[in-house]
Amino acid sequence: MFFGAGNRSYSGNDSYRHIDPLIRGGKTIYIVSPYIDSYYAAFIRRYAGGKRFYILSSSMTDSARKILESKGDSLGMFLFSGVVAAIDILVYLLGLLSVYIILLSLAAIGARWIVFKLASRNRIVLKVPKSFVHAKLYVSDRMAILGSANLTYKGTHVNVEHIEVVHEPDRIGRLKKEFWKLWEEA
Repeated sequence: MFFGAGNRSYSGNDSYRHIDPLIRGGKTIYIVSPYIDSYYAAFIRRYAGGKRFYILSSSMTDSARKILESKGDSLGMFLFSGVVAAIDILVYLLGLLSVYIILLSLAAIGARWIVFKLASRNRIVLKVPKSFVHAKLYVSDRMAILGSANLTYKGTHVNVEHIEVVHEPDRIGRLKKEFWKLWEEA
């Protein structure tokens, strides 16, 4: 069944075919789901680079919260270790201790800059509302989904759910406003 230009209604047990591309594709993603599990927290974390996520969830699992709140400094430390190892090899081959100290200082500054850039690109903002929010709403730049599917593996891959997929720009804009209304009331 279709609703207006580019809007589609869907019922079935594979809502992920619509929700997953929304999460992967947008620059700013707004999520309202009472339940989020570690499967989708890891999915969001995997695709969070260069994006901003605003997530409103009443009953997120503890493991999902830990995944979404993690900072990703392990990647920065891996990069820093690689730079230091490369400098060690270069200094050993050239036998230059004073150059080593200068290069090590520059490597430390560079590694922190890389970590800062990676962290600033990987922004996930979580909010737990004061009251239980049962709404399910997923909005990105060019697409929105609303319906019954929670952001859990079971809710998107197993349960029979009903969702509406929206591509109409005006309606997406109204749903973003609705998201911010829920966000402010939470």
